[in-house]
Amino acid sequence: MICAAFLALTPESDLRGGFAGAVTQWPLGALNLARITSQRQTVRRTEDDIARSPAAGFYANLQVRGTSLMAQGGRETLLRPGELGVVGTDEPFRFEFGADFEQLSFFVPARLLPGPVPTATALPTSAGVGAAVRLALESLPAVRRPERLAFHAAGMLAVALEPEILDPVRAPRTRAAAVEDIEAHLTDEDLSPAATARRLGVSVRLLHGLFAGGPASYAATVRRLRLDKAARDLRDPALSHLRVIDVATEAGFVNVASFHRAFRLAFGRTPNQLRGSHTTENNQTYT
Repeated sequence: MICAAFLALTPESDLRGGFAGAVTQWPLGALNLARITSQRQTVRRTEDDIARSPAAGFYANLQVRGTSLMAQGGRETLLRPGELGVVGTDEPFRFEFGADFEQLSFFVPARLLPGPVPTATALPTSAGVGAAVRLALESLPAVRRPERLAFHAAGMLAVALEPEILDPVRAPRTRAAAVEDIEAHLTDEDLSPAATARRLGVSVRLLHGLFAGGPASYAATVRRLRLDKAARDLRDPALSHLRVIDVATEAGFVNVASFHRAFRLAFGRTPNQLRGSHTTENNQTYT
């Protein structure tokens, strides 16, 4: 049975004689990717299988074609094309394929997925971190250095499996809390992902994962908020005595040259041009 190429399994099929299937594997150091195409079958990993071939790790299965029922630890989930699910190799699991199917199966050692992993849970891959994982798995067979991409894919998978990412209700509130923290500490010299994550009580990896599912990264969000503050200060008549360098510093920029480049790119004009145009508009208002 082709699935036994991975670890000890107990396959079952009602097809006799004409059964067909194929597996292509890409060894990736400690990781492994396989493309499986096959006819209908049921595959189990039993306690006896675990005793015969113990392995500490997880299989992340991306459904490409057909459907599969994944079951482990009293949980069941139906994977449709484009969805991804994870099973642990150190406890029994069951796959049921009711018709012809195709999957990408990605083995990740347990040390690369720390913490409790929600197995037999469907992971959406249409947006956010899940989409990045799917794209990485689909791209692995074609890239020149697949080992590096595989390692990054495992890291993104770890982020995608965080409870705050999987929970569609809690995640937006957590992302909003991160933005609120950035705004409150925008001018801090030590503003960083580590500082924000520490104040929120989450990991840096999770923090980046929250922003990966939004319109901008953590760094891009900080830069835009600082640029917006600088623009407001340049328009404020009460702050007209401040030099542009002072406005930039107050907004949290430490490099004036990079501030000017970013400002022009964001607003289409230099800080002095923005300040000058606003001063002219105010003068016209009072004449």
